[in-house]
Amino acid sequence: MMLRPSGVIPRKAFFVFGRSEGDGMWKTLNEVRIENILQFVRDASRDGQAVHVGTDSLQSGRVTQFVTVVVIRTPGKGGRVAYRRELVPRIRSLRERLLKEVWKSVDLGLQLSPLVRGELTVHIDANPVVAHKSSLYVQELVGLVVGQGFKALIKPESWAASHAADHIVRTQGKASVGWPSAKALASKAS
Repeated sequence: MMLRPSGVIPRKAFFVFGRSEGDGMWKTLNEVRIENILQFVRDASRDGQAVHVGTDSLQSGRVTQFVTVVVIRTPGKGGRVAYRRELVPRIRSLRERLLKEVWKSVDLGLQLSPLVRGELTVHIDANPVVAHKSSLYVQELVGLVVGQGFKALIKPESWAASHAADHIVRTQGKASVGWPSAKALASKAS
C-alpha cells in the first residue's frame, strides 16, 4: 500500500480490509444487519431501559479497528446488543486512540439521547490504576464524556467497552461465531 504525499492512505485501499473508513454498518451479535440504529435503540428502550455505549479498539498491522457497542439492558430479562466495526489507518498514539474511542461513544450518545427515556451511560476503556498506560488519560476522557452531559464509567465498571466491545473486536469477524452457546460451554466443561 502506497502513501500519498500528504501521508493519507488512498480510500480504495480500505476495501482490501472489507470495510471502508466510514462504512459503520450496525449488526446484532447474530450478525443480523440493523438498517437504522436509532430506531433499533428507540424500540428496544421504549420502556425506560438503561442504554450503555462503549467502544474498544485493536491494532492490527497497518490498521486500527474500532468496535462500538450499544447495550440495552432489561433487568431480569437480559438485553439487546448492537455493534459497529470501523477500520482506519493505524493510530500510533495511545492518547489519540483512546480519545477516538471515547468520541465515537459520545457522538453516538448525542444521537441517541433524545430517543432514550432511561439513563444513557458511556463506558470508557481506560484503567485508573497507575500501572496501566491508559491511566494518564482517565481524567481527560471522563471530562470529555461528562462535559457532554453523560454519566461516565471507567474500568473496572466499564463493562460495555472493556468486555462487550472487547469481545467483538477480538472475535467477531475473525471467526464468524457469536457468544458461545450453552451447548458449546457444556461440552467444553466435560
